[in-house]
Amino acid sequence: MKKVIEVLVLCLAFQAAASALEITDVSTASANGVRSGDFTFSAFTVKGVTYDKGAVIMPVTENKGKTYSDVKLLSKSLYGKLEACFKAGCAKPGKAPAVPKLKIASLRPLKSKVRVANAELAFDGELLVIAGVMVSAKEPGTYWVAFPDTLTFPDAAFKGAVESAVIAAWAKNHK
Repeated sequence: MKKVIEVLVLCLAFQAAASALEITDVSTASANGVRSGDFTFSAFTVKGVTYDKGAVIMPVTENKGKTYSDVKLLSKSLYGKLEACFKAGCAKPGKAPAVPKLKIASLRPLKSKVRVANAELAFDGELLVIAGVMVSAKEPGTYWVAFPDTLTFPDAAFKGAVESAVIAAWAKNHK
């Protein structure tokens, strides 16, 4: 099983070019002067990005009265692309962009019995997503990955590769 996971991670790494995230699709709407949109980056979609008072605002997650920033911008370049899409619309890329390169920036253990760690996932070094490493209630000793509600994966193979990489990294660090 370990070899299969390593092969998946290697395929994911080699498949991705060392390029920046490209916006492949966007749907926007306006309400009360605030524009919001769902942005697709070839293999995943970030929902609920807003543009208010001249600033791009990434979506947050609220749980039990606390607010969490689960999706963060890491580069000015991506901020500029999102801002340009809100101001002037997005042009579709001429060719299909490469699958984003994944880097597990960190795994931070938690004191919870259910969510045992937060995994910081960097996509092409431009977008950071914080996902949870969860203990399975159905299968003792196994884990699964909880992504923020604002992140979806139209590409199931990419989602599976990301989940496998996170679980493999967690298993490697916590034997």
